[in-house]
Amino acid sequence: MALTEKFKTKDISILIAASKGDFFLDVKNPKLYKKVRRYYESEGVVFSGDPLDDYEMLMDYLYQDLEKVEVA
Repeated sequence: MALTEKFKTKDISILIAASKGDFFLDVKNPKLYKKVRRYYESEGVVFSGDPLDDYEMLMDYLYQDLEKVEVA
């Protein structure tokens, strides 16, 4: 299931802003951060265990998956 199908439009807007570096998702919305992390883990992404590296990796994946998404 694609990221845009898994999450609500409101959440996608938040994820786009976070992936562009507008704010830290794990600070502003830790619940959504955990959901997105679980989503990527279920897609086969293996995180290192280092919180900073894992956050950067997650944001890279988000940016790649959402860079062409238009939210109304």
